[in-house]
Amino acid sequence: MIHFEGGMEVETIQLTTHNGVGWLKLNRPEKLNALNETLLREMKTAIDTFEQDDAVRVIVLVGEGRAFSSGQDLTIESDADYGEYLEDVYHPFVRALFSSRKPLIAGIHGVVAGAGLSLALAADVRIVAKSTKFSSAFIKIGLVADAGGPYHLRRLMRDDLALDWLWSGSTIDSEAARSFGLVTELVEDAMYTERLTSYAETLAAKSPVAVQGMKALMRAASFEDGLNEEIEWQRKCGDTDVHRQAMQAFLMK
Repeated sequence: MIHFEGGMEVETIQLTTHNGVGWLKLNRPEKLNALNETLLREMKTAIDTFEQDDAVRVIVLVGEGRAFSSGQDLTIESDADYGEYLEDVYHPFVRALFSSRKPLIAGIHGVVAGAGLSLALAADVRIVAKSTKFSSAFIKIGLVADAGGPYHLRRLMRDDLALDWLWSGSTIDSEAARSFGLVTELVEDAMYTERLTSYAETLAAKSPVAVQGMKALMRAASFEDGLNEEIEWQRKCGDTDVHRQAMQAFLMK
């Protein structure tokens, strides 16, 4: 179990590490892991903690109980300034996800909806149980998609299909989500936890410098930026024991 600096106690998440993987579990199962201020702030602190822990090479987001997340907890006060709530509560966590140097995997099962979907889309990889249902949801309560969701949908989907889905507010199954490009790997429900664990631990066993470098290269803003990043990351990788030992083993064959 992970303990935050200063002895901070957590109410809405579970944090564990094993074999180089940091597991961040949303833990409001009675609410289908609906997102509230406490949960979002605790997850932001958790991501920061994992980022600073060299023993954690891969971060996994999962949900406890029957769902990944049903989205925003709608018990928020109806007279709240939604823009201010996004700025103060959601956006710090969304930025922490986006700026994470480490591989971020979302393990998705049950229901993933609204702002919960936005958080799942921020991951680098999504391992999805076949029974999962995806819902854009926002339009049903007269709101725009938020928490970074539209940005990530533009990365993953055709603009017209993304907009059509957001406008419809419809729920789609995992096969449709895969056809949209929202699923990295679709897994039978009975094998979901085993496959998610295997995927994360296999990745954690690889060179962390090379893994993080590949993520950085995929985020390069332009072709020229990418070439410059290649130089820096290849230099870093070439200076690792992992690379030197692998080269020695290859040359001795």
